[in-house]
Amino acid sequence: MSQSSDKSRLPTYEELAAENTCLRKRLTELETVVKDLRTQVEELRRSGKRQAAPFSKGKPKQNPKRPGRKKGHPPAHRSIPEVVDRVEDVELDFHMCPDCGGCVEVVEVQAQYQTDIPPIKPVTTRFDIEIGQCQCCGRRVQGRHLDQTSDALGSAAVQIGPQSLALGCQMKHELGISYGKIQSFFESFFHFPISRATFSRADTRLCNVFEPIYAQLILSIREKETVNVDETGWRISGQGAWLWVFTQKDLTVYHIDPSRAHGVVEEILGQDFAGTIGCDCFLCYNPLDADQQKCLAHLLRNAKDIEAIKTKGAVRFSRKVQKLLKASIELKKRKDEMTPHGYAVARGRLEKAMDRLLSGKYTDPDNARFAKRLIKHRHRLFRFLYQDAVAPTNNAAERALRPAVISRKLSAGNRTDQGARNHSVLSSIIRTCRQKGEDFCAWAKYLLCQPDPQIPLWALEGRPQPP
Repeated sequence: MSQSSDKSRLPTYEELAAENTCLRKRLTELETVVKDLRTQVEELRRSGKRQAAPFSKGKPKQNPKRPGRKKGHPPAHRSIPEVVDRVEDVELDFHMCPDCGGCVEVVEVQAQYQTDIPPIKPVTTRFDIEIGQCQCCGRRVQGRHLDQTSDALGSAAVQIGPQSLALGCQMKHELGISYGKIQSFFESFFHFPISRATFSRADTRLCNVFEPIYAQLILSIREKETVNVDETGWRISGQGAWLWVFTQKDLTVYHIDPSRAHGVVEEILGQDFAGTIGCDCFLCYNPLDADQQKCLAHLLRNAKDIEAIKTKGAVRFSRKVQKLLKASIELKKRKDEMTPHGYAVARGRLEKAMDRLLSGKYTDPDNARFAKRLIKHRHRLFRFLYQDAVAPTNNAAERALRPAVISRKLSAGNRTDQGARNHSVLSSIIRTCRQKGEDFCAWAKYLLCQPDPQIPLWALEGRPQPP
């Protein structure tokens, strides 16, 4: 009887007042959170439509750091040129002091150096080609000079040299400059009349020349210990496609494909790839059998985003995740300063701390969702602590994608499948040449002038060999 009376008892005034105060406080906190979220949503909505500064980092700091080198850093300046092509004597314009009218006497001579580009004038070469005929079979034969890029005569006898074609190709596929601007550049600075279609056809020709080297790059990257992979949106004739990048410290392979599935990775790296793939947490990488290292930079960014919208105890999980991931990156940096046993002990403690953190129960939906992702990729979080060649982030692939993103913003992709193939092959060769310290224009000129071009050794064995 007493139990039923306790259940039916009405709350007192003090209890209702305390509950009301608690609810008001909770309402104030939620209103603050809603206000912050609305501000973020509005900022995201505006940033999606902003074209002038799409990569703005927000308002500038009130007390920013001073530009330039830090205090105490040794000064840097241009060195004196070893070769001087012209010497000019600069005499005093007057022999009387402009202030007091006294006599001015020369006391010393100081040297100043100026390096500039001279006016560039195109050089036209006429090849007087001897043409013969076999007296036995009647076959027509003709001579060929080392600087010729084609045997075409007649209406096709007026051609553009390999240096110009290679430079236009590099401006297009490395710098992201359009064919129209390349044409304008040649006409303005070189006084060289040339059409946009010439560069477009030259890209297809160079693509065919470099196709065997591109195929060899794909075979070479399959043998690497680690490869960073990423993808970004692309367009082919207005239709959706994807530009993939597979990069390593010695070489890079770009591939444009209509698909974003894991089959593209298997096509480039092979189904039996024995190395480690550095990538983000996109679903297409999950079916791959190869070892993976998930990008910790992406996970740290996710943790920071969750921390920014949480309050009280809900922020603890994301902060602990950030602390452990940053500690693992710092541990990798200090590996050379530690003994193998000490490094293994510190690595084991980090992994056990992550396991303990992920074994907890999280009621907050965002934390629970983030914990589920970490549990799913738990065995792919600290692969870099066991392999020296593996990086904790996917920054290498992100950096390799930047030129492609700039090119996409300027050109909106490719108009044809052949154009997409040209960009895949030529951008891969150009970036690989830069990684190996090779001159792309020199190699393009060398291969264009060879009747039977051979694959260079740097593509076969990774050893540079100048043409």
